[in-house]
Amino acid sequence: MDDNLTDNRKSFRFGLTASVDVMDGVERHGFGTLIDFSRDGVGIRSMTPLNMGRKYKFHIRGVGTWSGVVVRRFDGRSYGVRFENSESEKRQIDRILMDMMDGKMDTSQVRKARSHIRAF
Repeated sequence: MDDNLTDNRKSFRFGLTASVDVMDGVERHGFGTLIDFSRDGVGIRSMTPLNMGRKYKFHIRGVGTWSGVVVRRFDGRSYGVRFENSESEKRQIDRILMDMMDGKMDTSQVRKARSHIRAF
């Protein structure tokens, strides 16, 4: 991973897997899977190309919906998204993440991402 990208992150990202609907206004623009999740944004793998600098709503199934701007593209169809959240929305995400870690939230649609096993 590029050290510059790591340095730009303001909060720790939790590796989670969940389905994501990408909304453009009230219409579904595309869908994908969550790579990681933090109070400041997400990493997603989208089946539909997303425009850099564009604002979308990201509905993470079983978790919630937040607005964010696509700030980075990597690995072809993967994107970094910065949420445009108020401090109260960031605290809501903090509570969601704590509930997930403490086992207090139904995570049947969300699970911790597994490390990839590579064959040699």
